[in-house]
Amino acid sequence: MISSPQNTGWDQLEDPELFLATDDLALAARGIVEGALHGLHRSRLRGHGAEFHSHREYRPGDDLRTVDWNLFARHGRIFTKESQADTNLNLYLLVDASGSMGTKHGPATKFRYAARAAAAIALLSRNTHDAPGLYLLRSGIADALPPRTRPRHLDDLFGLLESTVPEGPADLGAALEEVLETCRKRGIVVLLSDFFDKEEALLRNLRALREQGHDVIAIQILDPWECALPAQGDFQFVDLETGGTLETSAPEIREGYAAAVAEWRESLRRECESGGIDWVSTTTSEPIGEVLLRCFER
Repeated sequence: MISSPQNTGWDQLEDPELFLATDDLALAARGIVEGALHGLHRSRLRGHGAEFHSHREYRPGDDLRTVDWNLFARHGRIFTKESQADTNLNLYLLVDASGSMGTKHGPATKFRYAARAAAAIALLSRNTHDAPGLYLLRSGIADALPPRTRPRHLDDLFGLLESTVPEGPADLGAALEEVLETCRKRGIVVLLSDFFDKEEALLRNLRALREQGHDVIAIQILDPWECALPAQGDFQFVDLETGGTLETSAPEIREGYAAAVAEWRESLRRECESGGIDWVSTTTSEPIGEVLLRCFER
C-alpha cells in the first residue's frame, strides 16, 4: 500500500524485538516461543500433563514414561498413553510472499516479520506433536513444503523462509483455491499477510477452509506507515506489485487516511469473525511474542 516515501525519518526506529534483527531464524524462533509461553501455565502445553485421550501401540523412540504397564501386564503388548495434546494435526502455514510484503519503515519488512512469526508457530507445533507445513503465496502457491514430522523438516522449513524474497503481484484468492485443493486433511490454517488484495475472493476462500473443517487463524501484518502517516513530509506512494505511483503531502491526508485504514481493518475483523475465523491485526513494531499470545488467548 505504501512503499517508498521520500522522507526516511522513521528509519532509526528502535527494534522492538532482538529476534527481528538476528539472521538466525532458528534462534529467533526459539526465543520468540520461549518469551510467548513464559506467561502461560506450563501444564496447558505439556503433552504428558494434558487430558488423557487414547492408547496406541508403542513405537521405537516413544518415551517409556508414557507406557501403560497395566495393559502390558494384562495383554502382553506394549501401548503408550496418548494425551489430547499428542494427537497429530496438520499445521498449514500460509505466508504471503508478494511484493507488498517487502515494505519496511518500521524495524523489519512485513515478510521478515511474517517469516519469524511462522517459524515460531512451526517450532511450537513440533512441541505439541503436530506436523507443520509451509505454503508461500503469490498469484498461486509459489513454493511449498507439505506437513511432516520428520526431524529435518523444521530445518527445511526455516531454510525456505530464509531464502524467499517477497516479489511479484498477489492473488491470494486464487492461491487459497489451490490451498483448498491441496490441504484437505483437517488441521490448523494460519494465514500471514497484509491482506492487500481482492478481499471478496480472499475472505470467501478463508471461509471455505473453515467449512472444510480447518481451524483458521488470519494474522494481518502491516507496516507502521500503512496505519498512520508521520505528521510532516512529502511522500511518493509506490505500489510494489504494479509500480504505480502517487505523490502527496502528509498533513493534507493524514487524518482521513488513518480513519480509512482503521475502518478497513475493522471491516476485515468483522468479516473474518463472522465466518468463524480468528483474526489478529498487528504492525511490525509490535513484538512477535505478544502477537502469538493474542493468538493463544483466542
